[in-house]
Amino acid sequence: MRLSRNAKAVLFDLDGTLLDSSQAIMDAVEHVLTSRGLHCDRPMVAEMIGMPLENIFAVLAPNLSTEEVWNLVLEYRKYYMIHHLERTSIHPSTRLLLQKLKEKGLKLGIITGKYREPTINALDYFGISGFFDTVVTGYEVENHKPAPDIVLEAAKRLGISPEECVVVGDSPIDVEAGKRAGSRTIALITDAHSRALLKKANPTIIIENLAALEDVHF
Repeated sequence: MRLSRNAKAVLFDLDGTLLDSSQAIMDAVEHVLTSRGLHCDRPMVAEMIGMPLENIFAVLAPNLSTEEVWNLVLEYRKYYMIHHLERTSIHPSTRLLLQKLKEKGLKLGIITGKYREPTINALDYFGISGFFDTVVTGYEVENHKPAPDIVLEAAKRLGISPEECVVVGDSPIDVEAGKRAGSRTIALITDAHSRALLKKANPTIIIENLAALEDVHF
């Protein structure tokens, strides 16, 4: 598989792409909601992973005020930070893939919708933080994905143009953010996002698994 022009950097989504944190996220959302006597629809949460937390809680608890929603977000963050590594795993191909991309001379970045503390915590825990030249989280930019802000900020920090970046993610919002920034995009098929769903987002390339990135000519 070949991209249309040479890339200088690969920007990765985190949850669902490099790490499987879906159970940790669903557990934390469920804990917060049930502690308030509210129902948690886990399949619905799974479909919304990647969205801002405040948006997820607004959907799951539509009768709450904005202030009450943000209280849920704060409770989620406390619980998640304590428990998330218990239910998070690294995809088997991740470390070797990152090493090979670095050997090709590519800069690497993380562009994740979650906040910074658990992001850095997870990267350190799984021993992959040293591979990344920049980490940008959704709460460090004005607008969350699918807005292009996080891609534009990562490119800026790396000192390159967005057109020289390739965005890799597992959801349509990752693809949309990359496209709106002018980057090429690679969509990863997962249980949460099928080929048919990702194809509608019109990424540059669709891959079946993370290891397939080794066959992409950047």
